[in-house]
Order: sequence, then structure tokens, then C-alpha cells
Amino acid sequence: MMPQRKTASSRTCVRTDFAGRRVGADVHVSVEDGGRPPVERQAELLLPDVWRRVEMARERAWDEPSRWRTARLRRRAYLASRSLPVMPGRQVLEFGAGSGRWTEHLVRALGGQNFITALVFNSDLESLARSKSLSNTVFLCAEDVRSAFPTDTFDYIVGTDILTEEVGAAVLEVAGLWLKPGGKFLFYVPNLSNPLAWCRRLLDPSPRANPARSFRKNGNPKGFIDEARSRGFSNVEVTPCEVVPPLRSSAGQAIGLILERAPIARRFSTVLCLRGTKRGISKIDEPSQVSLATHPQFLGTVSVVVPCHNEESNIDRLVRTLLGLYGEYIQEIVIVDDNSADQTAAVVAAIARTEPRVKLVMRKPPAGVGRALRDGYAAAAGKYILTIDCDFVNIAPEFKGLFDTVAAGFDGAIGSRFSAESALIRYPFVKIVCNRGYHLLLNLLSGKRVRDVSNNLKFYRADILKGLKIEENHFAANVETGLKPLLLGYHIQEVPISWINRTADMGKSSFNLLKVGPDYLRVLLRITWRKWRGEYRNSC
Repeated sequence: MMPQRKTASSRTCVRTDFAGRRVGADVHVSVEDGGRPPVERQAELLLPDVWRRVEMARERAWDEPSRWRTARLRRRAYLASRSLPVMPGRQVLEFGAGSGRWTEHLVRALGGQNFITALVFNSDLESLARSKSLSNTVFLCAEDVRSAFPTDTFDYIVGTDILTEEVGAAVLEVAGLWLKPGGKFLFYVPNLSNPLAWCRRLLDPSPRANPARSFRKNGNPKGFIDEARSRGFSNVEVTPCEVVPPLRSSAGQAIGLILERAPIARRFSTVLCLRGTKRGISKIDEPSQVSLATHPQFLGTVSVVVPCHNEESNIDRLVRTLLGLYGEYIQEIVIVDDNSADQTAAVVAAIARTEPRVKLVMRKPPAGVGRALRDGYAAAAGKYILTIDCDFVNIAPEFKGLFDTVAAGFDGAIGSRFSAESALIRYPFVKIVCNRGYHLLLNLLSGKRVRDVSNNLKFYRADILKGLKIEENHFAANVETGLKPLLLGYHIQEVPISWINRTADMGKSSFNLLKVGPDYLRVLLRITWRKWRGEYRNSC
């Protein structure tokens, strides 16, 4: 009797959104294919066997005892979600999810705002991952990786410790197929150009399988960049991470941030963060229709105050993003045009004709951030005030943390860029050193323990800002709005927030460290002197 010939079969996963509605294309995962000649089938199985081996080796490495592994995986998840940044409602693929150990952290970092597809290469690991029952997450085990998903399926593809030399080129190939135009990828890979790693290889040159083996050319970042660009990706970046373990203390985090950007110390990073964008017209940065307005007490009560100087290219997207994410909260968006030389005022006026919640405040010379804030706060009519800069549009989903904090009972919340869950993208090394040094001095002189009161991302009760005397006329006014309420006795909480430097299409910031540095020092000394004299005692 002739043996029965097997035929190809597949498993179909219907993609749905958070409400259970069917979205996008169904996912077809090949399960078995025995209808081809043995030689052809053997060649076809070669790459899937490598995927499975690499994923399993990574899982075994994670099983080894390590006091820092959980903290590292958690920080990588937050950095991935915030540095891309992942906008709410977009589709995310985790490549090589294995047992779902990193997936758990990714789900928390995304806050349930995205649907995650976790691609697994080992069926036993898939069963283990499914048992975690993670929200908004589906685990799929792929036998035939190349045909696992239709083209243009995902907005983001992420992974950690899975991009090895053996499968690196194939990962980029399938990422180019599965990402939508303008979609982004981010992978963490071990940095074997680290001198310490080189020494370990020299002392232990055994050729055993190593899950930490780098992508190409012994971890040379240029090798990855060249490979990604050759496959049509743009904006390819390689960023060193984890020069020191992810310490929770303020001092430890400050040291880590400085070392990751120091020209020599960054060579000792243990991990490289690799990012790139698929060429094409992008829609993933468009305003999301997923509302993050979840607290009834803020409905229709929030005034957003935005000081602007030459921001014509950013205003429209900022307004649409704010209304898309927090429209139910917003009573008004007060745009303060601080003597712009471009068409900022005209753009705002055009938006205001169709959106009555947008208000334009025109300032006369002289210009200055402090002056713009004073005028904006005076014009605000809401019970609460959210004060932001125009280039904060990329981190708008993170504003939710500020609303959550005030809803929990605090008088206000400050967005802290230097927290364990923050992501700093292209933040200049000199600015980090100066900022950390300034806050160290501020803590010593004021007696407070704060991380980032100088950021102009704050959400307060309106009476706090309206009753605050802002004396500085320029950027140093941000220190006053952060430090003075704390000294006055208001309950202010710092919330992790990210910072993403402007891209070329967003225009140039007017912040100049050399010009504003003396102003920051002056305001600190003045506030400290008044504190010692008792002027802030029992003021609220």
C-alpha cells in the first residue's frame, strides 16, 4: 500500500481590535507542507530550524540566574514603546517572542493601547506563552516564517536578543515585507564590539552556540546600518544601551544616561538598540482615534497652553493629536504666538475657524517663554491647565500619566525625562550633563528630591499657575513653574516621560544653553534665598 501523501495546511487567525471588530487581513500561518520533494523540503526547512534554535538558545540564556534581567527587560520594553514612539491603536509584532517573557513587559509598557501579535518559532514555547493570558495579545507559532503574514500588515516590529548573525538578514527581509509604508522596527542585540565582551571571547574561544552572537561583523554597528539601508530602510540608527545596569536611584540613572552618551564610555554598552523606518508614505504618525480620556472629572475642564515661536509646521498635527487622544478633556487649546517670524499665527487662525476650541493669543515684542506662559495662563479658562511645547507631539500618548496622577489626588504632575521608564532620543550629551548637574545643585539647595522640574510638561490645577508669580522672561521660567509649587506645599508628583529631539521637518528649537544657563542659575539662587528667609512657609 502506497503511503498517503501529506498536503499543505494552514491555521488562520482573525485579527480584531479591542472591541472585537474584525480589522485588517487575516493571518495565515503554515503548519505543515509535505507535498514537495524531500530535497526541496529539506532546503526549505533550513532557515526555520535556525529560527527555532536561536529562539531556544535565547530562552536558555534568560533562564540563567541574573539579578538584573527582569529590570533590563522591563526597561527595554518601555524604551521600545516610547522611543519609536508607538501610537495608540497601531498594530505591533514582536519577533521571536518565545515564552512571552519580554511580551509581558511590552504589554505593560503599551498600557493596553495596542494589539500585539507575538510570533513564536517553537511550539512548546508557544504553549507556555499562551498560558500567560496577556491582554490584547495573540501568540502564533510559525513553521514557514516567510509566508506567515501578508505584506503591509504591521505598524511596528520589535524584538530583543533575537537578531543574530544567522538570521539577521532574513529578519530585515521579512520586516520589509510585513511593515506598512512608514512602519518602524526596533531590535535589541548584544554589543560584541564591547571591549569586555571581546576579552571574554579571547579567554573562552570555544565555538559553542551562543545566543548573544551579534548581527554581523562582530557587532560593528556600521554592518547593521549598511544591511538595513541596502534593503530599503531609512532613518537607520544604532544607539548604545545599558552601559551600567538599570539602577532605580536618581544618581544611578543619571550616571547611566551620561555614560550611554559619553563618546568613550558608550563603547562599553552591553546592548545596541537598532531602529529603522520602511520607506513610503507613512500613516502611523497620524493622530490616533483611540481616546485616552478615561477620567470623568476632567471632561471639558482642561485648558492646554502652548507657547509657540516659529512653529507653523507643527501646529496642525499637534492640535489634531491632542483632540484625537484627549478631545473629551479639552475645553480649549490656547496657542500663544510669541512674535513668530513665520506663518504660525495664520495657521492657528485657519484652524480656529473650523475648531472653536482653538484660541490664538498674539504677543507683542519682546519675546520670551516666560512672558508667553504668563499670557497663556492668564487667558486660560479651564479648571486645569496642561502646559506643553509644540515639539511634544511625538510623546502625546504619555500625557496620560499626568492625568492619571492628578486623578489619583495630586495637585499637579510634572513630566520627568530622567526616570527609569523614560526614553531620551538624540538628547545632546552636554545638555544631559548640565541638566543633571543643575538638578543635583537644586536638590542640595532646596532640600527637595526632584528629577526634572525644568521641563515645560506640567498638568496642574489652574489656580496654582494663575496664582504663581513668574518672574523670569525666558526658558528659566520653567524652573519657577516646577519648583515654586513644591516649596509652596502643593502635592506635585513627577511622572516618567520621554524626550524626542526634533526632526528636520519640525524646525529648529530656539533653546540655547549658553544664553539661558545664567538665567537658570539666577532663578535657583533667588528661590533658594527666599526659601531660607521663610517666604514659602505655609503659603498654601
